[in-house]
Amino acid sequence: MAEPVTALLVMPPEKRSALLGHFTGVRMQVLTASNCREAADRLRAEPGVRVVLSDLSLEDGTWLDVMHDVDQRKAGAKVVVCVHLADERLWVRLIEAGAYDVLVEPYEDVEVKRILESASESRSVPPLAAAS
Repeated sequence: MAEPVTALLVMPPEKRSALLGHFTGVRMQVLTASNCREAADRLRAEPGVRVVLSDLSLEDGTWLDVMHDVDQRKAGAKVVVCVHLADERLWVRLIEAGAYDVLVEPYEDVEVKRILESASESRSVPPLAAAS
């Protein structure tokens, strides 16, 4: 049987419970971090993280800082942004900036599981080889 996928949840402790309950029944090991600095430490210590769920804003940065750290480490993890309110413009802006997907509060079990499964199964597409 395959090992569980590792996910990193980056948000303050007081906001985590709203999302952690939706991990029931999903085969994932969940790590947590409260801010960008802790997320960077976790990513260094756990190179196998495949999905990162980040709050839009953190005490020491934003989800973009978390995604930048994922990219610098060439971790290949998919970054999902968690927001309190979202409209179509925000969703498009996040996706264009490189987010894999967006989760909007209140979190719905089916949507959380769909995004987690999709992100954990998704593979980064290697760059096209130069034409000979």
